Amino acid sequence: MSSSVDPLQFAYRAKVGVDDAIMFLLHRAVSHLEESGSSVRVMFFDFSSAFDTIQPPLLAEKLHAMQVSHNMVAWILDYLSRRPQCVRLQSALSDVVTGSTGAPQGTVLSPFLFTIYTSDFNYNSGKCHLQKFSDDSSVVGCISEDDEEEYRDVVGSFVCWSEENHLRLNITKTKELVIDFWRNRKPPTPITIQGEEVEIVDSYKYLGVYINNKLDWKNNTDAVYRKSQSRLYFLRRLRSFSVCSHIIPVYGGQHIVFCRGVLGWRNQGREAEQDQQAGEEGQQSGGSQTGQFGDGGREKD
Repeated sequence: MSSSVDPLQFAYRAKVGVDDAIMFLLHRAVSHLEESGSSVRVMFFDFSSAFDTIQPPLLAEKLHAMQVSHNMVAWILDYLSRRPQCVRLQSALSDVVTGSTGAPQGTVLSPFLFTIYTSDFNYNSGKCHLQKFSDDSSVVGCISEDDEEEYRDVVGSFVCWSEENHLRLNITKTKELVIDFWRNRKPPTPITIQGEEVEIVDSYKYLGVYINNKLDWKNNTDAVYRKSQSRLYFLRRLRSFSVCSHIIPVYGGQHIVFCRGVLGWRNQGREAEQDQQAGEEGQQSGGSQTGQFGDGGREKD
């Protein structure tokens, strides 16, 4: 089955994870932007209740195509079909509803089944590719000389495939990031999906990391700094209530180490800016003093 899984699916695979997905995207983008007149467009798709829209019969067909044993497919199909569900509130119990769509939330098997469900659509060429991390799907187009045909074709094909497989796209949360360092280029033409224009944003949070259209780390660093300050505030409040010192690291031990690094980096940046400003002021004052002494010397002569 491993040979049938999308090679650009970075979730639930050995020795591959979030960092690999982010580095793969950035490496493709940065490498292409070194070419003259190039740009990069990234479409970040968002599905509405992705795991809840899995169709067991379609999944069974895909499992058979991967040559999974008949008994295993039958077991998975039985696991996903005719699931009784109800809600209990104190002594009250709702009516029982039987569900045969989607996969149960909170299980290890459900995300893996979703990766199999979406594995039959994959694309990877020199100028465009589709990469996934579970239900987070992104189309990355490396544009040269304003030729967007391949990128738009892949986006359109993925939208059609999603509709055929009963996956609902949330166009409101689907965003596009355009990375273009050329100043005199005309604004990009938005892409329309299901009659709605996809919003072009300056920054997007992808797998927990903020990526902006300048490919610097300002947005991500600011977000991490704000989160670190918030965690440090709660830690200080815990200490003010005389909480046992052995309990505090349980709440924020990792964040304490991380905050130290972020705050130290930020303080070093401020110190560097202050040193630079002091140096510039020193040069200005030194230059004016040199002029005065030089004038004085000439007057003396």
